[in-house]
Amino acid sequence: MNDIDSLVIKQGNDNLHRWKTWEPNTPFAPSIDLSIYVDDISLGFTKTLLDYILSNNLGDHLNDVWKTYNIFDTNIESLRSLREIIWCMYQEYCKSIDVESYPRDEIWIRGWALRLDEGEEVPVHSHSLHENTFVSGNMALTQNYTTTDYWIPLFSLYHGSFKCKNEPGRLALFPSWVQHSVQPNQSGVVRYSLAFDMFSKTTFDYLEKNNFEDPIISLSVPL
Repeated sequence: MNDIDSLVIKQGNDNLHRWKTWEPNTPFAPSIDLSIYVDDISLGFTKTLLDYILSNNLGDHLNDVWKTYNIFDTNIESLRSLREIIWCMYQEYCKSIDVESYPRDEIWIRGWALRLDEGEEVPVHSHSLHENTFVSGNMALTQNYTTTDYWIPLFSLYHGSFKCKNEPGRLALFPSWVQHSVQPNQSGVVRYSLAFDMFSKTTFDYLEKNNFEDPIISLSVPL
């Protein structure tokens, strides 16, 4: 039985989904504190964004094309507005878990479109696993009755993954290390979504110090 939703810590914010273990009493006890923030934004806004993606033929994920561009490096109103929404949502996310948010001028972002044809899926993956890992997000743009399934360490092993319905305009923020996947698209229509990674100044300082060149990072723009 998938009852992972019943294990969410209630904090008076319906957008926050948080799972936390008890405080460890031994050095071997597990310690998990994971939160995912989900909110819905304007459907009219998502339609405008989808029109841009379709007109520019974006969304190919099979040959690493998604790594070659940054959809936020585009001066159109819908993407400027989305950056504002993400910034405000990030602040609310931090506030809801008592974490100090970074200043906006210390955050960068890179995003890409994702197209899933009939039968296609997104296998389990995470976006970052190093010590400078920050925040990632995704937003559904079409109705296709799929879910994005987040694997909550320890909890999901016995209670199943957290299934976030991909309703148009639904935006989720989560730590970039969290493993997640998307069910096969069996809706009979093409599924479109937008995904993104956010990076802190710490990440850029680390890469510069170690002379590490990553084209994905270099494409990022200030949030």
